[in-house]
Amino acid sequence: MSLAAFALVAPTVVIYYCVIKGVDRYEPEPNWLLATMFLWGALVATFAAIILNQLGMSAISGGFGVPTSHQLVEWSTASFVAPFAEETSKGIGLLVLWFLSTVWLQEIDGPLDGAIYGGMIGLGFTLTEDVLYVSQAAAEHGAAGYFQTFVLRTLMSGLGHASFTAMIGLGIGIAADSRRPLLIIAAPIFGWATAVLLHAVHNLLATFLYLDGSGLVLKFLVFWTIDIIFFLVVIGLALRDRGIVAAQLAAEVGTLVTRPEYARATSRWMLVPGWNAHVLRRSRSGYRAARTKQLLLIELAFAKHRRTRGWATLARRRESRLRQAIEAENRAGILAA
Repeated sequence: MSLAAFALVAPTVVIYYCVIKGVDRYEPEPNWLLATMFLWGALVATFAAIILNQLGMSAISGGFGVPTSHQLVEWSTASFVAPFAEETSKGIGLLVLWFLSTVWLQEIDGPLDGAIYGGMIGLGFTLTEDVLYVSQAAAEHGAAGYFQTFVLRTLMSGLGHASFTAMIGLGIGIAADSRRPLLIIAAPIFGWATAVLLHAVHNLLATFLYLDGSGLVLKFLVFWTIDIIFFLVVIGLALRDRGIVAAQLAAEVGTLVTRPEYARATSRWMLVPGWNAHVLRRSRSGYRAARTKQLLLIELAFAKHRRTRGWATLARRRESRLRQAIEAENRAGILAA
């Protein structure tokens, strides 16, 4: 039954994956790193959270003197243990990525990057958790439980974990882009606390505040609103990235980049899926070559931005390599427009 549950849940999660990734248009994160964060959520974070939740459930069971199968224990675990256990296990993956980005990868350039990676970890967690819940429901209630659990959890609440953990990523992204010691410490903590609070409210509305179904309805209304706000924030952060690219490449126009290439790389139309690909296919260099050069230009803009934010040594090395690569593209006559 787990395979049947996976076959039902996975395609929906893939759609969510593509939607979140599709918003990251100006400086898209590498697919291998997005997949790594997704796997962290699906494997490492999920199984760490299972262990922590079991420990918490045992403690609550012992405290109340009732078996772990008692509804009070299950609801208390879901509402007061799971938010801390799950958001912490997911957040550790973002902390590891932040550290690696600081000393090597240089991939977290700001709040948008953090939110995207947090969303990917959340989606990975959703995949494993929903497969487990759908499988359990099918074993206990047959086909009705199988489809009902899928609809309620994956279709109607599938972006919950993504939006929760994106708050942690948002805090880490703000810290990565800051030079203020207080903000570097406070932003990730505040992001984690926000994720835990949202997660706890979500679970409370489905347990202690269920109230004959009205709590469940309120849960959907509240968290659909949060999902919409999440995407609006991500779009706003994408436009912030556009501003960084525009500001940092402006000085390169006429030397390293042509005016049409600059206009193409900084266009607001980049946010429309497929538009950039449509335009670059008309380049005399062909889509693949034009897109490669465009990404080099965008990476150069963020390397210059990173140099101004206090990571001078690593940023200068990367900037030098990118300039050499772009100059080689120019000598080959490749145009990213």
